[in-house]
Amino acid sequence: MKLRVTMADPLPGTAPPPHARVHFHSLGCAKNLLDTEVMLGALASRGYAIAQELDDADVVVVNTCSFIESAREESIAAILDVAELREAGALRALVVAGCLPQRYGTALAKELPEVDAFVGTGDFPKIADILDAALAGAGRGVYVDAGRTHLYDETSPRMLAGPRHSAYLKIAEGCDRVCAFCAIPGIRGRFQSRSAESILAEARQLGAAGVRELNLVSQDTTSWGKDQPGRPRLAELVRRLDQVEELDWIRLLYLYPSAIDEALVDAIAGAERVLPYVDVPLQHGSDRVLRAMRRGTTRARQEALVRRLRDAIPKLTLRTTLIVGFPGERDEDFAELCDFVRAMRFDRVGVFRYSDEEGTAAFELGEKVPRELALERYAVLTELLRDQLVEAGPSQVHQVLDVLVDAGGRERAVGRSAGMAPEIDGVVNLLGGASTGEIVRARVTAASGPDLEAQVTRRERHDLSLDAYPGPAGSTASAAPRSPFTAKIAPQ
Repeated sequence: MKLRVTMADPLPGTAPPPHARVHFHSLGCAKNLLDTEVMLGALASRGYAIAQELDDADVVVVNTCSFIESAREESIAAILDVAELREAGALRALVVAGCLPQRYGTALAKELPEVDAFVGTGDFPKIADILDAALAGAGRGVYVDAGRTHLYDETSPRMLAGPRHSAYLKIAEGCDRVCAFCAIPGIRGRFQSRSAESILAEARQLGAAGVRELNLVSQDTTSWGKDQPGRPRLAELVRRLDQVEELDWIRLLYLYPSAIDEALVDAIAGAERVLPYVDVPLQHGSDRVLRAMRRGTTRARQEALVRRLRDAIPKLTLRTTLIVGFPGERDEDFAELCDFVRAMRFDRVGVFRYSDEEGTAAFELGEKVPRELALERYAVLTELLRDQLVEAGPSQVHQVLDVLVDAGGRERAVGRSAGMAPEIDGVVNLLGGASTGEIVRARVTAASGPDLEAQVTRRERHDLSLDAYPGPAGSTASAAPRSPFTAKIAPQ
């Protein structure tokens, strides 16, 4: 799914004259996009100009993903496309950043002599120094440190990307879980979280910049606070964020199922601004496969969790992710997964075909599911989910929803309801005038798969114009969108 992301120019007088123009090609999940924003902020504060188009760039930074095989393939393809320009002399430097060099930096350096520098996930703040060295002809460099990934805070330079009314905020980094299929702990390192004060400060800054929807992300959101003094719980952070008056919608993403406690459920249920949206990756419905995945739960516990969430949180939207083709998954296990999906009737589901990742526990398992069989199971499960969406469609017609407008227009507009996270959950196609960033009331007239059509019934009356805002430590947001730089967002 393609995401067109607009960049803001540095405010006049906030940085020295630019000495090179940098274009970013950002791949992967929303957490990667945040890393890109931090690198952009660091570069802008050092006088680099941001090239909106590849053809205008002196330097290209490809921020990569290596979460699964398809992400690695896409990242390599993007690097090779830009490498042709570097070889032809159209660029002064090419830098590869993010998860791919963190995982394969030395090997990549041998295979890709066209790349001037490889920057791992712990060295994002050094990006300006690294580009300075590359442009000065200091030789090729591999900047990869084992251990923890850099976790920015509210004082970090950050250049906001995307629509001005919606933003991501990273509350933690890394993961200490032992899921057998996941390579993230080996890439992003041990878990670390930001303090509540840091998170709240950035939330208020973003709200003051015109952000109305804030999406909290991390690899393991429910572990937030376990490394902080006093070991505060996520429920406490939720209650404090709910009091940030500058924001309208706050969404929690990536909640680990076994760590969802009653306090967190109560905090979401009683919130005013924190949305009744729970994104909880359950991964499978067979006890045998869940044990092999090292998920520390059972189907019965997962079903109990779903019931508890639905009973406690009014108007809940429940999103999950599922994996097919895990090593040792038999026909009866897949049948149990399909039965689980039929029984739970999730509101949003992302399906992944298992990817065999070197360095994970699952990589060493026998009984690999043949690719063709895994693809067949993927098709069967996605068809089942499509059928459920079609069946649920009529029940949504005539509902009246609040819709945040992502793309305004005089007669038609496109937005999202509270039950739709950016880029992964569908859209609401609006009939009737609405402005970008406005929250309107709309009556659903039709449902088509994950998308809805609706008629605007009430608009906001206050002025929605937003002034330029310097943001935290030199980050910027402009009142008018610019041309897009290249980015792609994928759910994880």
